[in-house]
Amino acid sequence: MECKNCGNNFEGKFCNQCGQSIRVDKLTFRNFLEELSDSIFQVNHGLFYTIKCMFLSPGHSIRAFLDGQRKGHFKPIAFVLTLSTVYFLVSQFSDSATLIDDFFSGYSDGGKERGFTTKESPIITWLSDNYAYTTLLLIPIFSLASYISFLGLDRNYLEHIVINAFITGQQAIFYSFFTVVGVLSKHEDISALIAVTISIVFNCWAFIQFYNGEKKGWVILRLFLTYFLFYILFLIALLLVT
Repeated sequence: MECKNCGNNFEGKFCNQCGQSIRVDKLTFRNFLEELSDSIFQVNHGLFYTIKCMFLSPGHSIRAFLDGQRKGHFKPIAFVLTLSTVYFLVSQFSDSATLIDDFFSGYSDGGKERGFTTKESPIITWLSDNYAYTTLLLIPIFSLASYISFLGLDRNYLEHIVINAFITGQQAIFYSFFTVVGVLSKHEDISALIAVTISIVFNCWAFIQFYNGEKKGWVILRLFLTYFLFYILFLIALLLVT
């Protein structure tokens, strides 16, 4: 069999030189859409499979990914960007504020009371208008906090970025769902509180599973230390840029 991509002669379903499949169909509207979704969203590379795994056993799935079982899983950065964008679009269509909008609104109001004019900051505006990228920028800060909190448990900083990217992406599903529930029930504040509570509980569950060799209470204590450190680090970063 001759590869249509590089001309190499080979046997099997994939070229051993460049990796292209022997099946190269004539371009049609259908496979054009498949290629488009695959190249932009990587939907055919495990988005829904990863969502299912994160619902059923988040900590075990993330640990398996880090330990090398990556076939079929969505890439962590693409995962959080895709689902955060979904949450942002749901918020826009439902005319609801995202959690980041609410935080910056409270931050700006608090700054006004102390004589600061943070609301007019172009950085704050950009962060509010670009939820997915803001979420992506926050993950390294949260991961630094979790890395410090879980020191001594044999996971490096980059691995913590992967852990938190998967968890944050999954949390965006909760935020999206309860945004719709809040709009339909006309109880947006209560729905937002439920979404945040479920997200924190989910985070605890994921870390307990991930560190299944540690005592649950010790893992939860470290995780709450993570939230505390993240809050401090985030406020410092926000003060510096505004």
